[in-house]
Formats: sequence, structure tokens, C-alpha cells
Amino acid sequence: MKQFVLFITLLLFVAACVKSDSQNSLKQDQSTKLLRVGISTNSPPIAYKQQNKIIGLEADFARGLAEFTGRQLKLVQLKWKDQIPSLLSGKTDIIMSGMSITDSRKYRITFAAPYMVSGQVSLIRRVERSKFVSGVTDLLSPAIRVGTITGTTGDFFIQDIKARGARTQFSKSAEAVKALLTDKIDAFVYDLPGNLYLASIHTDEGLIPVTIPLTREYLAWGIRPDDQELLDAANSYLRTLSNEDMLTKTIQRWIPYYKP
Repeated sequence: MKQFVLFITLLLFVAACVKSDSQNSLKQDQSTKLLRVGISTNSPPIAYKQQNKIIGLEADFARGLAEFTGRQLKLVQLKWKDQIPSLLSGKTDIIMSGMSITDSRKYRITFAAPYMVSGQVSLIRRVERSKFVSGVTDLLSPAIRVGTITGTTGDFFIQDIKARGARTQFSKSAEAVKALLTDKIDAFVYDLPGNLYLASIHTDEGLIPVTIPLTREYLAWGIRPDDQELLDAANSYLRTLSNEDMLTKTIQRWIPYYKP
């Protein structure tokens, strides 16, 4: 009888240990849950690398969202063309890379509430600014050679307006700037924050932005359609930033001209 009681006691002790280990393991898994953020680091000041560290507006937002949701942040560097496929295949949880809301993208992914209004503008050589005074119509001339970044809204915009000049697609903004400086293109159509940033860097080399907006766009974070929990959390984070008057301040840290 004593042996039986001892056996039962031992079983209960082992079961309690297993349950305790299981609970601790569950807590550990929850506490170390990753927020995998897809980010393309070729678009300053939105996201770029400096001294091997990812910085920029979206990097700040990513760190804030990870802290807000209690997750561990993992920044996943991707080429722009791989952002949506990586999200849909489950390699990332959210795209935070200055993505514009478009109808075609909304067919594939869900967007959180927009955090910023932007648009496309042209970067040109200062000596040729007299050619760019009318906005969109300037780009319709067969004599104007336009550069874009492949797969961006600026690239789609040039295709949609059927610009008759030569169109050169680049994978990086630095390549487009080099082409502009060496007279291989006449205008680089890119998002407003990016071209203002590039103009500030290359102003001594004679580059200036044309501040007539070619489009009006809303930037937002992309999420898988079946991840309602993360969508709700992202929108809650944005509301918190807005209520605490931190959304505009965060944007203006990287884009000083911006006004909501």
C-alpha cells in the first residue's frame, strides 16, 4: 500500500513539473514572438542604411510598433519587388517601407490606416528648370528622358500617362541620380520625401526638385488580409501616436517640411 501511495505521489509530482515547464515555455514563446518587418533600405529618408544600421522614418515606426505590441523586432531587408510576395508567403508579417496605397495592391494585401500624404515629383538639373514649369505635361514631351525605380508608383505613373520620351528603369535611387548627373536622363520621377532628400545631398552638383506634385498618394503599412490581430494593433498604435501628438513629430524628424 505504501508503495502504491508513493507511486501515485511520484506521478503527481512529475505531472506538476511537466505542466509548469509547459506554462513557462508558453510564456517564453509569447514573450519572444517576432514582429518580422519587411523593409527596403534604398529609400532615404524613409528607410536606409548608415554605418551598417537601418535608420529612417519607417525604422522608427517599426521599433515603436514592436514595443507597442510587445514583440521582438526583426527587420527583414528585401528588394522592393519582393515585398508583397514575401508578406503573402509568410516570410514577413508587415511591410513598413513607404508603400503607397493603390487599387492593385489592395487586391492582394490589406493596408493599415495611412500615416502620411505624399506624391511623386521630379528631380532635375538646375540649368534645365525652365523645361519643367507645368508639372505633368512637361513629362509628355518626346524629348524628355525619364528615369524611375522599377515597380514603384512613380514607375506606374509614367507608364499610365504614356510619356513619349525614353523611360529608363533603375533598381536604386543612387543609380538614377548618377544617370541624371551624367546627362543620361532628364528627370527622375520619385516620391516627394526621397527626391527632396536627394536634392539636399546633390545640390552642389546642380540637382533640384520640381515641387509641383504629379500625384497625391497615401503611405501606409501592408498586412496580410488574414492577420486581423496585427491590423488592429497597427491601427491602435497609429491612433496612440496621433492622440499623443507624436505622429507628425516623428515624421518631421526625418521630413522637416511635412505638414499634415
